[in-house]
Amino acid sequence: MFEQYTYESLLDEMLLDTKEEFDTTETSLLYASYAKTAARAADAYRALDRVLELVFVATSEGDYLKMRTAEMDVVAEAATPAVRSGTFNVTPPVDSRFFVNDVYFKVIQEEPVLLECETPGTIGNTVPEGSVLLPLETINGLETAILGETLILGQDEEAEEALKLRYEERVTDPVASGNAAHYREWAKEVNGVGAVKVFPNWDGADTVKVVIVDEDLRPASALLVEQAQNYIDPVPGMGEGQAPAGAFVTVTSATALTVNITATVEISSETTLETVKAAFLESLNTYLKKITFQEGIEPVIRSKQVGSLLFNIEGVIDYTNLLINGQTNNVTLTDTQAPVIGTVTLSV
Repeated sequence: MFEQYTYESLLDEMLLDTKEEFDTTETSLLYASYAKTAARAADAYRALDRVLELVFVATSEGDYLKMRTAEMDVVAEAATPAVRSGTFNVTPPVDSRFFVNDVYFKVIQEEPVLLECETPGTIGNTVPEGSVLLPLETINGLETAILGETLILGQDEEAEEALKLRYEERVTDPVASGNAAHYREWAKEVNGVGAVKVFPNWDGADTVKVVIVDEDLRPASALLVEQAQNYIDPVPGMGEGQAPAGAFVTVTSATALTVNITATVEISSETTLETVKAAFLESLNTYLKKITFQEGIEPVIRSKQVGSLLFNIEGVIDYTNLLINGQTNNVTLTDTQAPVIGTVTLSV
């Protein structure tokens, strides 16, 4: 908005406004005074331009963005810890601490045993399942301590683009008492829930079905479903959670649709089949996330799109015989399905 007020333009304007009888050459005192004033004024206009950018969510950032979105009750999500299962020959007491791969885990539940990573963020997801846990204190009779699967994915601090998207969703689809947007918001407030679909009156009047996926847009664990149910409507119809009294809410996980792919590829001598496969798996995973529980996006795995992902990998010259789940056609997901990569078989 103030980009026209540059040092040069401000200086020229002051020089033009000066009467001819005054010396305004570059060596004059007046010119030096004007130059200093123009420089300071240009700095002020740049600062004003920055202030305007920080006022609007689309161009804001940092703490200013967080304060702006908070005005609509869209609060930036802090990093959250991963929750893992564990296998032990004796049940460790709550608050027992274990160490593995430079990461600490603490027991938060005894039956079944649940461990929470002490470091918030995705680091707790990265420790391989089956890793041996080392206790930090003596536990009588303990001989086996194995880290299990990730039940709730740890998440890093919310990215600014994700925060802006949530703000936009709040503005364009405002929540009201018990509307579908409200149920989506309640579900997403549960640590570990990545996306939500809401089905009003799915089993009669006043019934609501909430289908969730985890932060990785994969089917949710039983623990995550339980936590979401308890948060939204622990005793259906009684209004003891976030849902209003009289609403009978059922929280379920999306069902997995396994995606198996086979294809024959022609590759250059500068790459290997293993390298191509690794790159294809990464691209395919990104593509499937874009069609999983996304508003306004048709949940269809398109054969041409999958082929394009394969063709665009460096070193791939051509491909043939591409099959998705044994067929050449597109694969359409139901409203409650989440695609999960199964086997990918590439041959030359």
